[in-house]
Amino acid sequence: MNKTTLILRATIATASMASLATTAMANDWTMSLTCDNQFSLYFGTPTATNFYAGGGNNWPITYTFNATGRANSDYIYVSTASDRAVAQGLIGQFTNTTLNRTSLTGDSEWEVFPAGRYLTQLGFTNPWPANLLPTTGQVDAAIAYAQANNFWIPTSTAPGNNLNGVSPWGLRPGISAQAQWIWHAASGGPADPLRGGYNHEEFLIFRLAGAVPTPGALALLGLAAIPASRRKR
Repeated sequence: MNKTTLILRATIATASMASLATTAMANDWTMSLTCDNQFSLYFGTPTATNFYAGGGNNWPITYTFNATGRANSDYIYVSTASDRAVAQGLIGQFTNTTLNRTSLTGDSEWEVFPAGRYLTQLGFTNPWPANLLPTTGQVDAAIAYAQANNFWIPTSTAPGNNLNGVSPWGLRPGISAQAQWIWHAASGGPADPLRGGYNHEEFLIFRLAGAVPTPGALALLGLAAIPASRRKR
Protein backbone atom coordinates (compact mmCIF):
# COMPACT_ATOMS: atom_id res chain seq x y z
CA MET A 1 0.00 0.00 0.00
CA ASN A 2 1.56 3.30 -1.05
CA LYS A 3 2.02 6.41 1.09
CA THR A 4 -0.75 8.38 -0.67
CA THR A 5 -3.31 5.64 0.04
CA LEU A 6 -2.32 5.47 3.71
CA ILE A 7 -2.65 9.24 4.15
CA LEU A 8 -6.03 9.26 2.36
CA ARG A 9 -7.38 6.49 4.59
CA ALA A 10 -6.14 8.25 7.72
CA THR A 11 -7.82 11.48 6.58
CA ILE A 12 -11.14 9.70 5.97
CA ALA A 13 -10.93 7.97 9.35
CA THR A 14 -10.20 11.27 11.07
CA ALA A 15 -13.20 12.97 9.45
CA SER A 16 -15.47 10.03 10.25
CA MET A 17 -14.49 9.92 13.93
CA ALA A 18 -14.84 13.69 14.30
CA SER A 19 -18.27 13.54 12.66
CA LEU A 20 -19.40 10.75 15.00
CA ALA A 21 -18.18 12.66 18.03
CA THR A 22 -19.96 15.82 16.94
CA THR A 23 -23.30 14.24 16.05
CA ALA A 24 -23.32 12.05 19.18
CA MET A 25 -22.78 15.01 21.48
CA ALA A 26 -25.98 16.10 23.23
CA ASN A 27 -25.86 19.54 24.82
CA ASP A 28 -27.83 21.14 27.63
CA TRP A 29 -28.51 24.87 27.59
CA THR A 30 -29.63 27.59 30.00
CA MET A 31 -30.73 30.81 28.26
CA SER A 32 -31.77 34.12 29.82
CA LEU A 33 -33.05 36.85 27.53
CA THR A 34 -35.62 39.51 26.83
CA CYS A 35 -36.73 41.50 23.81
CA ASP A 36 -38.40 44.83 23.18
CA ASN A 37 -41.10 43.87 22.34
CA GLN A 38 -41.48 40.11 21.89
CA PHE A 39 -39.68 36.97 20.80
CA SER A 40 -39.85 33.23 20.19
CA LEU A 41 -36.87 30.97 20.94
CA TYR A 42 -36.05 27.85 18.93
CA PHE A 43 -33.36 25.29 18.21
CA GLY A 44 -32.90 23.90 14.73
CA THR A 45 -30.82 22.86 11.76
CA PRO A 46 -29.37 25.37 9.27
CA THR A 47 -32.64 25.18 7.30
CA ALA A 48 -35.49 24.80 9.84
CA THR A 49 -36.41 24.80 13.51
CA ASN A 50 -36.89 21.50 15.33
CA PHE A 51 -37.58 22.54 18.93
CA TYR A 52 -39.55 25.42 20.48
CA ALA A 53 -37.94 26.52 23.75
CA GLY A 54 -40.31 29.35 24.72
CA GLY A 55 -41.10 33.00 24.20
CA GLY A 56 -42.01 36.30 25.85
CA ASN A 57 -43.74 39.62 25.19
CA ASN A 58 -42.84 41.82 28.19
CA TRP A 59 -39.33 43.28 28.00
CA PRO A 60 -38.98 44.22 31.73
CA ILE A 61 -39.06 40.48 32.47
CA THR A 62 -35.93 38.37 32.06
CA TYR A 63 -37.11 35.04 30.68
CA THR A 64 -35.04 31.94 31.48
CA PHE A 65 -35.35 28.67 29.58
CA ASN A 66 -33.61 25.32 29.83
CA ALA A 67 -33.18 22.92 26.93
CA THR A 68 -31.64 19.47 27.25
CA GLY A 69 -30.25 16.96 24.80
CA ARG A 70 -29.88 19.35 21.89
CA ALA A 71 -27.64 18.26 19.04
CA ASN A 72 -24.18 19.82 18.98
CA SER A 73 -24.88 20.94 15.41
CA ASP A 74 -28.08 22.82 16.31
CA TYR A 75 -28.45 26.56 15.88
CA ILE A 76 -30.30 28.75 18.36
CA TYR A 77 -32.87 30.95 16.62
CA VAL A 78 -34.68 33.96 18.08
CA SER A 79 -37.53 35.42 16.01
CA THR A 80 -38.51 38.93 17.05
CA ALA A 81 -41.06 41.70 16.56
CA SER A 82 -41.24 45.28 17.83
CA ASP A 83 -44.00 47.86 18.10
CA ARG A 84 -41.68 50.36 16.35
CA ALA A 85 -42.14 52.93 19.12
CA VAL A 86 -39.53 54.41 21.49
CA ALA A 87 -36.97 51.58 21.29
CA GLN A 88 -36.34 48.02 20.18
CA GLY A 89 -33.70 45.39 20.85
CA LEU A 90 -32.73 41.90 21.97
CA ILE A 91 -30.41 41.06 24.87
CA GLY A 92 -29.43 37.81 26.53
CA GLN A 93 -26.91 35.22 27.56
CA PHE A 94 -26.88 31.65 26.31
CA THR A 95 -24.89 29.04 28.21
CA ASN A 96 -24.07 25.58 26.93
CA THR A 97 -23.81 23.92 30.35
CA THR A 98 -22.41 20.72 28.83
CA LEU A 99 -19.40 22.51 27.37
CA ASN A 100 -19.31 25.36 29.94
CA ARG A 101 -19.48 27.89 27.12
CA THR A 102 -21.47 31.16 27.24
CA SER A 103 -22.35 33.47 24.37
CA LEU A 104 -23.69 36.98 24.95
CA THR A 105 -25.69 39.02 22.50
CA GLY A 106 -23.20 41.31 20.83
CA ASP A 107 -20.64 38.54 20.37
CA SER A 108 -19.39 38.25 16.80
CA GLU A 109 -20.90 34.77 16.33
CA TRP A 110 -24.44 36.19 16.33
CA GLU A 111 -26.11 36.76 12.94
CA VAL A 112 -29.45 38.16 11.79
CA PHE A 113 -31.74 37.71 8.81
CA PRO A 114 -33.88 40.80 8.06
CA ALA A 115 -36.88 38.94 6.65
CA GLY A 116 -38.70 42.24 6.11
CA ARG A 117 -36.40 42.94 3.18
CA TYR A 118 -37.67 39.83 1.38
CA LEU A 119 -41.34 39.64 2.35
CA THR A 120 -42.56 39.65 -1.25
CA GLN A 121 -40.19 36.84 -2.22
CA LEU A 122 -41.32 34.87 0.84
CA GLY A 123 -44.98 35.41 0.03
CA PHE A 124 -45.70 37.25 3.30
CA THR A 125 -47.65 40.44 4.03
CA ASN A 126 -45.58 43.45 2.98
CA PRO A 127 -44.91 45.51 5.02
CA TRP A 128 -44.93 43.23 8.04
CA PRO A 129 -47.41 44.43 10.71
CA ALA A 130 -45.94 45.99 13.84
CA ASN A 131 -45.70 43.85 16.97
CA LEU A 132 -46.66 40.64 15.17
CA LEU A 133 -44.51 37.56 15.72
CA PRO A 134 -44.20 35.20 12.75
CA THR A 135 -45.55 31.68 13.09
CA THR A 136 -43.19 28.72 13.31
CA GLY A 137 -43.97 27.93 9.68
CA GLN A 138 -43.08 31.46 8.62
CA VAL A 139 -39.87 31.32 10.66
CA ASP A 140 -38.91 28.05 8.97
CA ALA A 141 -39.61 29.48 5.52
CA ALA A 142 -37.47 32.53 6.30
CA ILE A 143 -34.60 30.41 7.69
CA ALA A 144 -34.57 28.16 4.62
CA TYR A 145 -34.63 31.19 2.30
CA ALA A 146 -31.81 32.93 4.17
CA GLN A 147 -29.66 29.81 4.17
CA ALA A 148 -30.23 29.06 0.49
CA ASN A 149 -29.27 32.60 -0.50
CA ASN A 150 -26.53 33.25 2.06
CA PHE A 151 -28.48 36.18 3.55
CA TRP A 152 -27.32 35.89 7.16
CA ILE A 153 -25.47 39.08 8.16
CA PRO A 154 -23.84 40.55 11.30
CA THR A 155 -26.13 42.10 13.90
CA SER A 156 -26.24 45.85 14.58
CA THR A 157 -26.12 47.86 17.78
CA ALA A 158 -25.50 51.38 19.08
CA PRO A 159 -21.72 51.84 19.49
CA GLY A 160 -20.73 53.02 22.94
CA ASN A 161 -24.23 52.94 24.41
CA ASN A 162 -25.49 49.39 24.17
CA LEU A 163 -24.55 47.40 27.29
CA ASN A 164 -27.03 45.92 29.72
CA GLY A 165 -28.16 48.78 31.97
CA VAL A 166 -28.49 51.56 29.39
CA SER A 167 -31.58 53.70 28.88
CA PRO A 168 -34.45 53.17 28.34
CA TRP A 169 -34.32 49.58 29.61
CA GLY A 170 -32.07 49.79 32.64
CA LEU A 171 -30.30 46.73 34.01
CA ARG A 172 -32.02 43.48 33.06
CA PRO A 173 -31.41 41.06 35.95
CA GLY A 174 -30.09 37.58 35.23
CA ILE A 175 -28.18 38.76 32.16
CA SER A 176 -24.49 39.64 32.15
CA ALA A 177 -23.60 43.33 32.36
CA GLN A 178 -21.37 42.70 29.32
CA ALA A 179 -24.27 41.60 27.11
CA GLN A 180 -25.21 44.12 24.43
CA TRP A 181 -28.58 45.12 23.08
CA ILE A 182 -28.63 44.11 19.42
CA TRP A 183 -30.93 44.64 16.45
CA HIS A 184 -30.64 45.22 12.71
CA ALA A 185 -29.98 48.62 11.14
CA ALA A 186 -32.05 49.05 7.99
CA SER A 187 -30.46 50.97 5.14
CA GLY A 188 -31.64 54.58 5.27
CA GLY A 189 -32.89 54.23 8.84
CA PRO A 190 -31.74 55.98 12.02
CA ALA A 191 -28.06 55.73 12.90
CA ASP A 192 -29.05 54.17 16.22
CA PRO A 193 -31.07 51.03 15.45
CA LEU A 194 -31.99 50.59 19.13
CA ARG A 195 -33.75 53.88 19.85
CA GLY A 196 -36.56 55.62 18.10
CA GLY A 197 -39.50 53.79 16.61
CA TYR A 198 -38.65 52.47 13.14
CA ASN A 199 -39.26 49.42 10.96
CA HIS A 200 -35.77 47.95 10.59
CA GLU A 201 -36.80 45.47 7.89
CA GLU A 202 -38.77 43.44 10.40
CA PHE A 203 -39.50 40.75 11.22
CA LEU A 204 -35.98 39.76 12.28
CA ILE A 205 -34.53 36.33 13.04
CA PHE A 206 -31.32 36.11 15.04
CA ARG A 207 -29.20 32.96 15.19
CA LEU A 208 -26.28 31.54 17.14
CA ALA A 209 -24.28 28.57 15.92
CA GLY A 210 -24.24 25.91 18.61
CA ALA A 211 -21.61 23.74 16.90
CA VAL A 212 -18.16 23.97 18.48
CA PRO A 213 -15.24 21.48 18.56
CA THR A 214 -15.94 19.20 21.52
CA PRO A 215 -13.17 17.76 23.73
CA GLY A 216 -14.03 14.29 22.43
CA ALA A 217 -13.78 15.36 18.82
CA LEU A 218 -10.48 17.10 19.40
CA ALA A 219 -9.09 14.01 21.12
CA LEU A 220 -10.15 11.80 18.23
CA LEU A 221 -8.60 14.20 15.75
CA GLY A 222 -5.33 14.09 17.66
CA LEU A 223 -5.28 10.29 17.90
CA ALA A 224 -6.03 9.88 14.21
CA ALA A 225 -3.36 12.35 13.22
CA ILE A 226 -0.58 10.45 15.01
CA PRO A 227 -0.54 7.36 12.76
CA ALA A 228 -0.90 9.52 9.68
CA SER A 229 2.12 11.62 10.66
CA ARG A 230 4.15 8.50 11.45
CA ARG A 231 3.34 6.98 8.07
CA LYS A 232 4.23 10.22 6.34
CA ARG A 233 7.66 10.28 8.00
